[in-house]
Amino acid sequence: MKDTREVSAELHRLADNAPPDHFDTEAFLARGHRSLRRRRLLGAGGAIAGVAAAALAATLIPNLIATADDPGVAGNQTENSQFSSVPGVPSGEDGAGQRISKQEAERRCALRYPGTKGTMKGSSGFRSVSSQPYIYKISAGAPVTPFCTIPGGDKPSAALVAAAKADPFPKDAAGQLRNCSVNAWVDMTKWHVLVSDRLSLDNEKNYRGFDRELLIAMSPSGKTAIACQLPANDLRDVGYGWGVTALRLDDLGTDYPRLLLPDGTWGKDIAAILPEGTDCNGNICGRSLPTGWGRAPANTAKVVVQIGSGPKYESPLKDGWYTFTAIDKNSHSTDDPLTVRAYDKDGKLLQKIYPEK
Repeated sequence: MKDTREVSAELHRLADNAPPDHFDTEAFLARGHRSLRRRRLLGAGGAIAGVAAAALAATLIPNLIATADDPGVAGNQTENSQFSSVPGVPSGEDGAGQRISKQEAERRCALRYPGTKGTMKGSSGFRSVSSQPYIYKISAGAPVTPFCTIPGGDKPSAALVAAAKADPFPKDAAGQLRNCSVNAWVDMTKWHVLVSDRLSLDNEKNYRGFDRELLIAMSPSGKTAIACQLPANDLRDVGYGWGVTALRLDDLGTDYPRLLLPDGTWGKDIAAILPEGTDCNGNICGRSLPTGWGRAPANTAKVVVQIGSGPKYESPLKDGWYTFTAIDKNSHSTDDPLTVRAYDKDGKLLQKIYPEK
């Protein structure tokens, strides 16, 4: 089938760009299907594809977890500390969600990704613990880093990075907060997981590459939330709001993840939502995997996710915050709409969270 040929080509592209550390045929094949489908969603026509691309921010912002061979920055590591300070960046919660200039964003990115040359795209709207794309220049012998997860003020130790790398998809809250800390460069180990959703396909060997957890963690003060996706290097080529994103709740402004509405205006609510499918042949996909997070109206009692006339999925919800990593095993056309709707305790529709025609 055409789909098989395209996946084969996609696997070659993935292998050339990012050779896997441990070659797992089944997982790598799933990754090829996944990457191909995402590229279709972002570049193809059709209702889901078009709305998905429009609903993302205007720029594509990949993300990547810090790895053990990331030189990082020189910090003053205290005895028995899992973190060291980042020069010129406040530690802990104060270093997350800061409004910073483009120049400061570039300085921090140069500290986190030494050897990367180039400037950041855009001129404003930069926040710490968010991802921004580079207009990058390739220098001899230097790694190509077309993005930066702007770090907070807590550089994780090599041991902490190694622990996250060894267990990229932890089930317990402590492990999840550890891995999110590594990705954000913010010590989140004493934060709490407010809401989370987990998709595990361990029993379906050809789909293990789609395993994911999406969580929202809250700081002890309640002033800062961080949305974090695990494994941390998943969904790289999607858009702003994915990977790890800090929200300073007393200083939201307009530069937080929102959805572009059909009339060309931006929604007012915090939201990052992606329709996704795999096992696609033409415009028919054998499975759909919608993923998203955000904040619904305060009186929301449930958030329901559905593709076309497929099964309804109720998203985990806490204090208005929701996350979902759903799967619909029915075949759907790319014309089948994704709906994400908020309802009150009486079942009254409060909001169509995801744009609908």
